[in-house]
Formats: sequence, C-alpha cells, structure tokens
Amino acid sequence: MFCGSSAGPEQYHGGNFAGIMEKIPYLKHLGVTALWITPVYLGIGGIHGAAGLTEGYHGYWPLDFERIDTHLIPDTVDNGRDKLKMLVEQLHDNGIKIILDVIVSHTGYHNENYHNYPHRLPAHWFKKHQDDLPFGLPALDHGQADVRDYFVNNIIDWIEDTGIDAIRLDSARHIDQTFWYYFKAYVRGKYRNIFFLGEVLDFDADSVSKYQREHDFDSLFDFPLCGNIIDVMIRNEDNKPPEHRKGMCAIAGPRGAAAPETPGVLDTDWKYNNANRLVTLVDNHDLEKRVMSWAVNYSNGDRSEAANLVVYVLSFLLTTRGIPQVYYGTEIGLEGDRCAGGDARLRMDMPWEKIDPSTLEPFPGYSVESFIYRSLRKLIRLRRENEALQYGYLFTLYSSFDVYVYMREFRGNTIIVGLNNSRTDRSVRIDIAVNLNVPGRIKKNFADRRIMVNLMDTSETVEYLPSGKLGMNIKGKQALILKLV
Repeated sequence: MFCGSSAGPEQYHGGNFAGIMEKIPYLKHLGVTALWITPVYLGIGGIHGAAGLTEGYHGYWPLDFERIDTHLIPDTVDNGRDKLKMLVEQLHDNGIKIILDVIVSHTGYHNENYHNYPHRLPAHWFKKHQDDLPFGLPALDHGQADVRDYFVNNIIDWIEDTGIDAIRLDSARHIDQTFWYYFKAYVRGKYRNIFFLGEVLDFDADSVSKYQREHDFDSLFDFPLCGNIIDVMIRNEDNKPPEHRKGMCAIAGPRGAAAPETPGVLDTDWKYNNANRLVTLVDNHDLEKRVMSWAVNYSNGDRSEAANLVVYVLSFLLTTRGIPQVYYGTEIGLEGDRCAGGDARLRMDMPWEKIDPSTLEPFPGYSVESFIYRSLRKLIRLRRENEALQYGYLFTLYSSFDVYVYMREFRGNTIIVGLNNSRTDRSVRIDIAVNLNVPGRIKKNFADRRIMVNLMDTSETVEYLPSGKLGMNIKGKQALILKLV
C-alpha cells in the first residue's frame, strides 16, 4: 500500500506493514483472500544516474537477504521478522493469506562490493558475465553448491520464522536449472502446504508450462492467457484489416465435437500439470500498461467507455479457469504506462483520497472508479459463492470471431458465460445436447431444470428449451453470466 509523497517517481513514497494493517478492512470489503506484498529484504538504498537518484522502492534490489527493509518497519533494530509475523497473524485473523515475494536470482546493484557489510554475499558467488539478467543486475551463480544451499535454507528460514502461506519466486527463468533440483528436495519435500508461485515472464505456453511440469511449482503466472486477453478483448479494434485481427478463437477454438484445428490459448491447457491452478491476470508491475490504460487508449480517451471495457475483461478474468490476480488500483481504474514515464508509472501511489473511509468504497463523485469497484466486488463475491468458478472444469460451448461461450461446472453447480467482443449486440444459440465434450450427467441437469439467472442482474432470467438449446442475447463488449437454478 502506498501513500502520497513529494518524492520523485523513482524514490520511496511510503507504504509499510503498519499501512497494510490499517487497510485490512478495505481488503476484506473488496473480497481479497490473499495478499501478495513487495519483497521485504533490506535494499541497497539507491543509485545515482543521469536522471538523479533512483531508489529501490519496489524491493527488487536486495542488499541483505536476512533482514527486513527499514522502510517497511521503521525504528526496528533487529532483523524485523517478528514484525512480518505480526502482519501475517493479523491477516490470518481476517481470513487473508499472504504471499511473500522471494528473490534468489540477483541482488541490488554493486552488492558484490559491500565488503564490510555483516551479511554480504561472497564476491565469488556472482556470475562473471552479467548478461543473463535485465537491467544489468548482479546475477548469482546457482551452479555453485554453496549458493543454492544458502538460498534454499534462506527460503526455509522465512517460512518457519513468519508463518507465510505462499511464496512467489521472482525471475524464475533467470535461475540456473541446477537450483531447482536442490529446491525440490529441501523445500518442496517438507513444505507441501506452502503454495509456490513462479514468475516466468513469457507469453508462450511451452516456455511457461515446463516450470510446472519439471520444477514442481504449484502455479505460474498465466502470461500466455494475459497477452491474448489484452490483444483480443481490448486491442482487437486496432487499425488493422479484419484478416490481421485476433478474434475470440485465439482464446479458445470451437470444439463442439472435437478439438479445433487452430487451438486458442485455453486449448493448450494440457501442457500444464494443472491449468486450474495457474494465476490469471490482466496487469501487474512488469507489463507494458495497466489494463485501464489499454482501455483508455482504445476508447479514444473516454474513461467511462474504458471502464466498461475493464469490467468486461474482469468478468472473464473472474469466471475463467485459474486463480485471478488483481493488481492494486485496478479496482478503481488506476492507470499506468511504462512507455509514458518508465517503470515507476506502473507503480503509482494508490489514491486513497478517492476512498470513503466510512464505506470503504470510492466517494460518490468518482463515478468511473465506483463502477469498476462495485462490479469487481460483485464478481469476486460470485466467484466465492459458486464452486464452479473456483474448481470447475471449463467447457467451451461456442466460439467465433466475436463471441465466446463457455461453461464452468462442479458437481451440479453450473455457470455459463457468454462474451461478446464486438461493439454491437449479438445473439447465439447454444445446443448443449449435441456437444460431445459435455458428459451426460451435466446434460441431465439441464433436462431437469429450465431456468437460468443472470448473476450480474438477478432480476433477469433466461428460459431455455428442454432439448438443451439455449438462446443468448449478449450486449456489445459485455459478458452475460448465467447460473442454472
């Protein structure tokens, strides 16, 4: 959580453990169930360049892997892990899990030169050729037994000392392969209850999936799906001829009776150990733009229209397979564009002045922020109330250039979602009875019941024919979410 500051965009602006504790009621009201926080290590401070002082405010320039940064726990003289444990306990008391961001690939700039620092890493632990990591950060050599042994045991220390629930491993693709076998033997062997999430910033499913198959990650960020969501659901109206635009079949191909000839990204889920455990997202601190900035760009600056696009995209994010991640500020349409101000533009301060402390929602005067916030809060609630959206298999029922219809089902709890990617309304007829990929048990559920409720507008019901045919009228750039009742 961040607060306003007069500091430059690449300097510390505030935000600490006490601030997170203060905002727990806000997190609970929105419906957050797990919180991924910044890396907590004591950082190098900053570096001086042509543009002035740049500080490691983001936490990814560690100096000391044993201590917590003093910006997060002011006035603490020890390593600060007891303060992190207190934060973990308060979050747990409020039903929120915590994800610790762990770095093992690199240190902050010039860390190898801190010879007199108590917890410095030996200079020979670093790679001689520093061309493996972006931004020229000092890369660690995990081919050395002592290096991998130190970091594996360091991870175990953080787990045992603080009671965290999950670990996000930063820059997994930049870590030597020899590390992962040691990691699996020591960490994964005992701590199966700790959820391990890997960051492999690649938009190719083959490149990402091998880390779940080969290195025993519970989950990975689903950047392949993320890239297609932005390209298809927002950028498809780019100034390109239709033959060069991506349609909804890039999400999932039509497969009423067989696999599609040209598979969409969801049709490649077989490459993963378990695609239902992937962390799905539409924006975070590493990507080119926040989702609101993409939407504003393709709405010609109309923020109200952009808000509709964001809610449309979030409707898919909260109902498709996987575990949805929402970046802070997305719930109120916070913008950010790396190309218009650098990396710091993606980590802008959370504008708490827009949030009414009595309602924990945007003030009434912020109509765009209120619309996104309330829509997302409702989507989160729908997900928590329906096991189909948490655990259910995803059946593609219909896919064309403009429309994608899918079903999530778990032991009778049945949700059907229709997405209309065009600007004009579309009507489609779905024949569930003839879909060979849908088992008879589910088809019988449709035969026994005839009413579906629109979960985003419960005053509206849809009646379908007992033969299994369902007519769906979907408004332009909107999602229709139906529940079999």
